[in-house]
Amino acid sequence: MPRAISRAGVRIVLLSLLSWSISATYAEDALLMPLADRSLLLDIVAVDDRLVAVGERGHILVSTDTGWEQSRVPTRQMLTAVHFVDARRGWAVGHDGLILMTSNGGLEWSRQYDGLALQTAYNRSQLQSLNGRRKTLEQNVAGAESAEDRARLLTALEVLQLDIEDAEYALAEPPQTPPLLDVWFRDALCGYAVGAFGTLLITDDGGVSWIRAGDRLENDQQMHLNGVVGDGLGSVWIAAESGLLFRSQDGGVSWVMLDSPYQGTFFGIARAPESGRLIVYGLRGNAFYSDDSGDSWQRSNTPTDRSIAGGRWLNDRFVVLVGNVGSLLISRDGGVNFSDRSLPGRLNLSAVAMRRGHLIVVGQGGIYQPESIE
Repeated sequence: MPRAISRAGVRIVLLSLLSWSISATYAEDALLMPLADRSLLLDIVAVDDRLVAVGERGHILVSTDTGWEQSRVPTRQMLTAVHFVDARRGWAVGHDGLILMTSNGGLEWSRQYDGLALQTAYNRSQLQSLNGRRKTLEQNVAGAESAEDRARLLTALEVLQLDIEDAEYALAEPPQTPPLLDVWFRDALCGYAVGAFGTLLITDDGGVSWIRAGDRLENDQQMHLNGVVGDGLGSVWIAAESGLLFRSQDGGVSWVMLDSPYQGTFFGIARAPESGRLIVYGLRGNAFYSDDSGDSWQRSNTPTDRSIAGGRWLNDRFVVLVGNVGSLLISRDGGVNFSDRSLPGRLNLSAVAMRRGHLIVVGQGGIYQPESIE
């Protein structure tokens, strides 16, 4: 069983968000469905006076004055996170290593990064490279000057043949690539996407090209990277599995591992818009805040042991966390203390935003507007 299934999922802990099944409808557009706003939704953001939500089957919804409009999206795969840099330009990420981009406020989306296609191309090039090495070895065997050299080269050839068989098998099978779990852009050019098995992608050209940068992190066990956020000035933070926290202060060129206040998994990280206070959150209701860029952390007082899947700063004092079994936690003192305003129904919640002074949360069963929290 893949590790991604044996460990807790992301966003909604009890759901299998890291499924490795390959959909037969991979290349098809998302279906326009009248009840899409009641489907599983994993993230929601405010974009000027509108909201944009993403979730299962490639659903992307944009709020209107009368309800929700479903966008045209070139995938039916699960979408896990969405981020906008202005009123028009935004990115969404999801399963199959997909990155989608919009330039009209979320009404239409195009495929910008295709993890499966890139994995197939990589598998093909890997097999080609191995076959080239085999030809070279065969020539060396034929020209061996001694029995000892010949025996050594034949052994190397046998090992290489096993690698070739593995590569042929990988190319023959449907490709697999880790899901992406969060995305954040500093501006219209510089962005970061993180995902399962230590996946870190960075772009400096608006997503025209992405580089794989997971090897820049001290993450030999390839723990899942679940959340990413930045300050817009060059610092970027990543929250991950097993309490791992990373920070870059040069736009992602180099990274350090921060001392973590918790060894359990973090599902996300958020930053206050003015003060820069960070808050991380995860398993069993654990949340911590930092006022020194992550060098030290203080525990938040959260009245729950339910896992927290999403969070949002609405201003420097007002932060909201959501999670399992309808958990809705509200802090009016900058994340130091939270009160419990959990929703009835016990459905898992994944993300929160605010529109026109009203909280909107998403998760299992779609979109909810809690009663007044004043």
